[in-house]
Amino acid sequence: MQVITGADLKKMFSVAAQVLSDQKDRVNALNVFPVPDGDTGTNMALTLKSAIRELDNLKSDDISKVAAAIARGSLMGARGNSGVILSQFFRGFSDGLAKLKTANGKELAFAFQQASKTTYKAVMKPVEGTMLTVGRAIAEASIKAVEQQELRPDQVWEIGLNAGKTALANTPNILPVLKEAGVVDAGGEGLIVALEGAYRCLIGEIDYTLDEIVVQDGIDQEVISRIKGELKNKYCTEFIIKGNNLNVNQIRKKLEPKGDSLLVVGESDLIKIHIHTDGPGQILDICTKLGDLTDIKIDNMQLQSETISQAAGNIVTFPTDKIANTPVDEPKEIGIVAVVPGQGLAEIFLSLGVDKIIPGGQTMNPSTEELIQAVEEVNADSVIILPNNKNVIFSAEQVKEFVDKKVEVIRCKTIPQGIAALIGFGNHMDFEQNVNAMKEGMEHIHSGEITYAVRSTKAGELNIEEQDFIGLADGKIVAAGQSLNQVGMQVLASLVKESSSLISIYFGDNIITDEAEAFSTLVKEKYKECEVELYSGGQPLYYYILSVE
Repeated sequence: MQVITGADLKKMFSVAAQVLSDQKDRVNALNVFPVPDGDTGTNMALTLKSAIRELDNLKSDDISKVAAAIARGSLMGARGNSGVILSQFFRGFSDGLAKLKTANGKELAFAFQQASKTTYKAVMKPVEGTMLTVGRAIAEASIKAVEQQELRPDQVWEIGLNAGKTALANTPNILPVLKEAGVVDAGGEGLIVALEGAYRCLIGEIDYTLDEIVVQDGIDQEVISRIKGELKNKYCTEFIIKGNNLNVNQIRKKLEPKGDSLLVVGESDLIKIHIHTDGPGQILDICTKLGDLTDIKIDNMQLQSETISQAAGNIVTFPTDKIANTPVDEPKEIGIVAVVPGQGLAEIFLSLGVDKIIPGGQTMNPSTEELIQAVEEVNADSVIILPNNKNVIFSAEQVKEFVDKKVEVIRCKTIPQGIAALIGFGNHMDFEQNVNAMKEGMEHIHSGEITYAVRSTKAGELNIEEQDFIGLADGKIVAAGQSLNQVGMQVLASLVKESSSLISIYFGDNIITDEAEAFSTLVKEKYKECEVELYSGGQPLYYYILSVE
């Protein structure tokens, strides 16, 4: 095999997606903290799945076009930090193969080099001992090998893969937190799993047939708006247009008056449409005149919101009779989108002025595409995004590339920070003033979280057993044990200072009201100088979220 073709690359990454999907739980288990948010493998698998969907609609076998489709699809479906970094790896890989019909060994090495450079550029503060290090090792070994001799693509891939495995095994020696937890970097492992699956397909160790390679769908979640009664534009309509000389801007203008949450992305021969509308037939009639339609999917969101239950895998459901502070169709100067887990927390965020809630948080990071849809759905030219989770920030930052609106991401990592940021918002201030006020507002908040250990481990001086209650104070594990209330009080002891005046407790869906009130009473007795407020957050996985200010 002297070159890799586009057809080869399609097969390789279809296999890679399946292999990563099969092994996502193992990658998830490498999470440094033993908390139930180890979703690196899931995020990477869903990101790669999105890339494969793009390949299904691509007719060209030019390797440049195939790589570009992988890059585009992975970016739109990117979830969490690991998913976004993976999408940037594919973006650089695509740049390295630009304008090529096939790729030889040297060209493949160059693509790996560009992939590594792009990932480093994408991260504001690159950290060694992560997926970045693994990708760089692959690139450096590949480039060095082709400089010394002429090699086939499979030889280059093998050399790079082996170098990546060596770098992955060394990550605990670079990051002490990995060594303490006894794991290698999860993102680096996910990258190796995907690239090894692709390599095994390339050399024929994994047979590829269309029927065998099936990527399991994740939970597709629509943005949930603040609505009262009957849902307007209740049909979520998605499809692909295949044609010639398709114009994204012209199509967007034609469809914009027909609904909301409009998303039109693609190129001159392939356009992806997403729209919420009350007339899906009209949308299809308009677009059949432009080209051939495929992958048509129409869902009634009103019925979905009435039938989806909490048991369906941490899906957050919201009441349809919630009275919005501002009608959805009334223009605003500044709109706000927030990622929130739990019905109670959603209601709190809505009451503080949020326009769109995206269900999400730990183990359930929304994709870049879902964030784009939310921003487009807000009737405002300027939009502020509140990720409320450190693993959503990177995906949120990508939204700026895809929308014409002015977008700013408040880099809040916790629910309490997000609430504090909202309190700093004022309708009398302009966009920049609000952004600054919201950032300043969350600086004085300390956050605590009580969850459970998904595995036995050691964190500093703490010996943690699987299923122990564990407490985090500002992101650091400070307590562990078999008493939920005792762990909660230990977390507060780390957070409350002499100057503290308010403690807010948000209890999750796994705590009954009586238990929460009993814990609140303990807190009031211990911290008499602080006002203590108790809220039903309804969040999954976390028994309590604590806020101290």
